[in-house]
Amino acid sequence: MPGQFLSHAGQRRLPARGMVGRIGQRTGAVPGRASENTGESLSMRLIRILGIVVAGLVLLVAGLAGAGVLWLRTSLPVLDGEQVVRGLEAPVAILRDAHGIPTIRAANAADAALALGFVHAQDRFGQMEMMRRMGSGRMAELIGGSGLRFDRYFRGLGLYRQAAGQEDMLPPDLRRRLQAYAAGVNAWLGAHDGAMPWLVALLLYDPEPWRVTDSLLWGRMMAFHLLGNWRSEALRARLSERLNDRQIADLWPEDVGSDPPPTLSIESAGGSNVWAVADPPGLANDPHLGLAIPGVWYLARIETPDRVLAGATAPGVPLMVLGHNGVVAWGLTNATTDVSDIVLRPDIVSRRTETFAVRWGDPVTAEVRTTGAGVVLSDLSARYPEGWALETPTLREDDRTVLALDALNGARSWQQFERALADFHSPHQNVAYADATGRIGMISPARVPLRETASGFTVSERRAWERLIPYHALPRTVNPPSGRLVNANNRLFGPEYPYFMGREWKPSWRARRITMMLEQGAEHATIQMDTVSLSARALLPHLLAVVPEPDLAAWDGDMDRSRHEPLLYMAWVRELLRGIFADELGPQFRKWWSYRVDALIHVLTRRPAWCDDITTDGEETCDAQVREALQRARDLLTERFGSDTAPWGAAHAARFAHPLAARIPVLRDLIEREIPASGGPTTVSRGDVRLADEAHPFRQVHGSGYRAIYDLRDLEQSRFMQAVGQSGNPFSPHYDDLMELWRDGAYLRLTAPDHPVHTLRLVPG
Repeated sequence: MPGQFLSHAGQRRLPARGMVGRIGQRTGAVPGRASENTGESLSMRLIRILGIVVAGLVLLVAGLAGAGVLWLRTSLPVLDGEQVVRGLEAPVAILRDAHGIPTIRAANAADAALALGFVHAQDRFGQMEMMRRMGSGRMAELIGGSGLRFDRYFRGLGLYRQAAGQEDMLPPDLRRRLQAYAAGVNAWLGAHDGAMPWLVALLLYDPEPWRVTDSLLWGRMMAFHLLGNWRSEALRARLSERLNDRQIADLWPEDVGSDPPPTLSIESAGGSNVWAVADPPGLANDPHLGLAIPGVWYLARIETPDRVLAGATAPGVPLMVLGHNGVVAWGLTNATTDVSDIVLRPDIVSRRTETFAVRWGDPVTAEVRTTGAGVVLSDLSARYPEGWALETPTLREDDRTVLALDALNGARSWQQFERALADFHSPHQNVAYADATGRIGMISPARVPLRETASGFTVSERRAWERLIPYHALPRTVNPPSGRLVNANNRLFGPEYPYFMGREWKPSWRARRITMMLEQGAEHATIQMDTVSLSARALLPHLLAVVPEPDLAAWDGDMDRSRHEPLLYMAWVRELLRGIFADELGPQFRKWWSYRVDALIHVLTRRPAWCDDITTDGEETCDAQVREALQRARDLLTERFGSDTAPWGAAHAARFAHPLAARIPVLRDLIEREIPASGGPTTVSRGDVRLADEAHPFRQVHGSGYRAIYDLRDLEQSRFMQAVGQSGNPFSPHYDDLMELWRDGAYLRLTAPDHPVHTLRLVPG
């Protein structure tokens, strides 16, 4: 039923007077004391007056705060009734369930796009506004000089220029729907009588109308965000000042786990899971991104006469990014491939001057140099040496990915799916497919540089490629003999693949665990919520051989938040990484410091020379490093938690941060959310951490903001969940009503509600 939620086992769950001074008394007064008594009287009067003034100020501040809260509450949208909207061809119904998830019923695709723009603006306009401000390099216009570093970076990348270039090549039908979506956003802006969303309201400005280019900008932002290889290239370039080539290779070893599963297994730089099975036909997907509030995704169901779309949309975009269309289901993960380079001596082909408006200040100008395939990074940020350039096909203005996503929304067969992805240029994604016939498949589309030599691991003197790998030659598979596909960050292909696509694959821990559980017949929901760490099972024998820690020896690797073993294990790993690598890596260690079990196993089994501390006269062994790291871990936990047996959840809380509120202490506590959570960096239910964060090294900062299980036998039985809530408004009941359900593995069905909690009709004006 609409609004009900399901546990990960698929079962229904129930919603959870004071001191009186005798001033001026004359009877019995002592001669000679008059001036003293008068002095006391004046002091007491001053104290009383000061107290009255302070109390008045407190009351005034409280009153103003209360009035401010009441004013901000008027930012909540109107969810019932009728709203006249210009541009509609026919009435549209917006039905919301108990969690605020809308079902949009429209007579045509353009009206549906307009309605989606309206509901996105109702619930997430503040998020949309910050996205376009950040991506277009216009934050300083709102927050003053502190926004200039963001503006130089993103304006220099030219993301908004790229989006504008893509708008020029839109086909008429897609342009019409993007224009309709913008009209829907602007209809809400024109009709909304209350305060703007809190961030817009507090900054005291009037938002500009939404434009088609603003919608296209989201894709450019996401493509750049998922472009990870160049950052590690930059780190390796700095490390080369201290280390030789072999040492650098040790820091990024090949997968120390077993070979990849026999089916194609591919995934993202950030981490995601997808798998598909042919019998019974189904597909499961949970892309992983940084945890934030509001979240990246927005659940929706869209009904038009020709199709039903259900799944995850992105506020600002009129297309279904992840989901099903009533016939076909698809899932995305980002491929960890080398599609970008750091170039030390690039060929400069153009220069432009950017002018940044600054609130409360004078405009600032900066020159940006571009190359034939990128931009000079040192013009964007002082963090990069002079002349370093980032070159990648991802920054091209003729990117057609929005066309591919639109065609993907309409694909009803493998052939249409395959044709649609020919235009999928960036970011490099792995797109899984399943349909009701049992056909499953996966394609890894993108513009990937065709390198004559495998030079992408380190920086290049000059541009290292001129051509791209042809679309037909990119990795793909359909109907594998095993009847399943698994994708979880491990190596993209076997040794027979003829093109170089990188070597920074994630170890295959998650892919192996998913494959193992599928072979055992586990339910998809059970797999998605699995918290067993195969990497812990692989590393611990090497550590326990030195220090036979009883608790960890009996531990099965389950990183449940109620157990104490995960916290002791993670603290041990953290300190061991510091003990072995910090001396050699020097100032760059903190940039490399993350959960790198593969590097630890590589050192402990093959390269023990790393264990010697080069800053001391003696020669330290790996065994000594293991022992000392455990003692430092115990000391850390005792200092932080009063015991070295504190539960994992005491330190591992999923933190949903706000990109701007996180910088303002009081506001941060009001806006952000946190909840203890299970999982770890390599578990299927991923809960990645930032070990280099001295204050919160085990806080979860990354994970599956969206989960979906598509039942191709009956897509109406598909199950969904997104983190935090549908609304970005802290005054809304749907700001965080999904957070606990998300943490505990519950799911929702995106079916049209028979008895909607709210019904809003948009009618032509």
